[in-house]
Amino acid sequence: MSVKEPLVIGSIDWQKFMPNSPMLTSYQAGWSSILLEHYRLPLMDLPEVSNLQHVVVIPLGHQAVDFEFVAEGRSQTVSYREKDYTSGCIEIYPAELPISFHSHPTVKAMEAINCYIEPTFVAQIAHESVNPDRVELLLTLKKADLLIHQLGLALRSSLEADGARSRFYADSMATALSAHLLLYYSTRKHHFREHEDGLPKQKLRQAIEYIQAHLGENLSLSDIATELGMSQYYFCHLFKRSTGISPHQFLIHQRVEQAKQLLRQPERTITSVAMDCGFANQSHFAKCFRRCTGMNPNQFRKS
Repeated sequence: MSVKEPLVIGSIDWQKFMPNSPMLTSYQAGWSSILLEHYRLPLMDLPEVSNLQHVVVIPLGHQAVDFEFVAEGRSQTVSYREKDYTSGCIEIYPAELPISFHSHPTVKAMEAINCYIEPTFVAQIAHESVNPDRVELLLTLKKADLLIHQLGLALRSSLEADGARSRFYADSMATALSAHLLLYYSTRKHHFREHEDGLPKQKLRQAIEYIQAHLGENLSLSDIATELGMSQYYFCHLFKRSTGISPHQFLIHQRVEQAKQLLRQPERTITSVAMDCGFANQSHFAKCFRRCTGMNPNQFRKS
C-alpha cells in the first residue's frame, strides 16, 4: 500500500481549506517579507499539508477551543481557554513539516492571525549570526510569547490603518520577528554580533539622504538596506544605535517635518499634503502628526 504524501501548500493556498475568507489580508498590500491573514472560523478540519513558509499563529478571542493536532505521526489535543489568550500564547509551524488538525465538535468559533514568513528571508537574517547554517525552526504549540503576540497585533493594526503604505513597517516587524525566531525557536543556537558604534557616519548620512529623497514614495526597508549594501537586520540595529530611534520612526518624523513646511502653504489641502508626504490617507496622517507634535494638522495651521 502506498503512503499518502502530504499536500504541499503555500500561504495563499491556506484559503482553499478555510470555511471563510480572511477578514483581513496583506496580499494586496505589497508586503514582500511576510504575509498576514486574520481569520474567524467555525468548526474546521485541515488535511495533512506541508507548508512552503513558516507559519506563526496568534490565537485571538476568548472562546474555549479544543483541536487535535497531528505532526510527524504524533497526535495531541491542544486546548485554549481565556487565560491562554490573555497570556499571549502563540504557535509556530515550521516550513516543510507535515501537519494536520481538526477542531472538536464543541468548538463554535476559532479566531487567529496567521503570519507566513519565507524561509529564505529568515535564512538571510541568520547569515548575520555567527551560526548561519541551514535554519530549522521548532514546532511550537500554545507557548506564551508576548513579544510575538504584540508583533502580530501591531502588524494587523498597521495593515488596517495604512494599507498599501504599511510596507516599510511590515519589513521592520518581519525583521524583528525573524531575529526573535532564530534566537528562541531554532534547532541551532544563533547569536547576533553586538556593534557598539552604530552606523559609520558616511553610511548614516547616506541612509538619511535616501529617506529624505523618497519621503513621498512607498518605501521599503529593503530599498534602504540595499542602497547601503547591508542586511535589513543590521541596518535596523545600527541605525537605532546611531539615532536612538528605529528607521520607521525616523521615516515618520521626517514625513511630519516635510508636512509642516507644506501646511504653511494656505493653498494646499490637508489631503494633498498627506499624499505628497507618503501617508496612506488623511486619517493616518493626522494620527502620526498628532503623535509627533501634540496637535492635529488643522491646529498646527492655526498656530
